[in-house]
Amino acid sequence: MNRKEFFKTSGRILILGAMAATTGYLVVNQKVDATCSVSSACQKCGQFVKCDLPQAVETKQAQQPKEKK
Repeated sequence: MNRKEFFKTSGRILILGAMAATTGYLVVNQKVDATCSVSSACQKCGQFVKCDLPQAVETKQAQQPKEKK
């Protein structure tokens, strides 16, 4: 391995490590939600307001006050 290859490889490893550390930080601090909750606990999901899944729509409709006739 010559000097040029050493620096190239070191740079790649450094970038990969930084990407892994950043991803780990975001997941651990719940900045990124990797799953979508489809249970009745939908309201706790960070994507609830924008979610179009049928379970989320049902939960939103159940929360709305019913109109009296």
